[in-house]
Amino acid sequence: MVSALLGFMTVSGILGWLNIRHLAAALRLPDEIYDSQETYVTLLVENRKRLIPSFLLRVEVEGSGTVFHQLGRGASETGTLAMTFRGRGRKELGRVVVSSPFPINFFIRSTTLPLDARCVVFPRPCPCGTPAGPDDGRSRGIAQSRGRGHEGDMETIAEYTGAEPLKLVHWRLSARHENLKVKQLTSLADTPLMLDVAHLPGQSLEERLSCGAWIVNRSIRANRPVGLIAGAKVIAPGSSRSHRLKLLTELALHGSR
Repeated sequence: MVSALLGFMTVSGILGWLNIRHLAAALRLPDEIYDSQETYVTLLVENRKRLIPSFLLRVEVEGSGTVFHQLGRGASETGTLAMTFRGRGRKELGRVVVSSPFPINFFIRSTTLPLDARCVVFPRPCPCGTPAGPDDGRSRGIAQSRGRGHEGDMETIAEYTGAEPLKLVHWRLSARHENLKVKQLTSLADTPLMLDVAHLPGQSLEERLSCGAWIVNRSIRANRPVGLIAGAKVIAPGSSRSHRLKLLTELALHGSR
């Protein structure tokens, strides 16, 4: 009886050890992560064993985990993790912990896998008032947006639908076709806004940066170009998504380089 039990434990131990061997993990992070706000990331786990699958894998990253019930030989699967990053700035995730109770849920074996995942955590947006831009010429003028409008430059020619005003009808081009053609123009955005980190509302630097993140998101999503003054660095106003992420990155790294 003792020999049988010892043999069973040996076999289960070997199977459990093989179950968590030859695995690899990768993390796909979104490009927009905020301090202290829950973020969903994608975890990919690959079973590099050629002969046997893996079962009941629990994979954890920084305390957040998900379970893969079966991972076939040579196969890979993805799962979703809800993670919360604390503190703004650059973050690096260097490992994941894989554990499993396989095969008999008597022992839980675990191993650590290397991970190469880096991101920039933005300040947590905090509602505040929108300051006026500096009166130094950097925020003057009218910016053009990518949205449709009736006052900007001509972007393309389209079919007349009846909703467009007659002043947009391209009469010369329409004379060459059976249907009326209209000019589609870009819209005009609001007056550009320049934010100076030193003059944002807030008693501390972190409060000012949180306020700045909120203003950047709110203004650009409302199609208002925003620029930034962070010490000696000046970023000209813009309203694209890539520009918004650039401003948020600058706020995230301000004073921490």
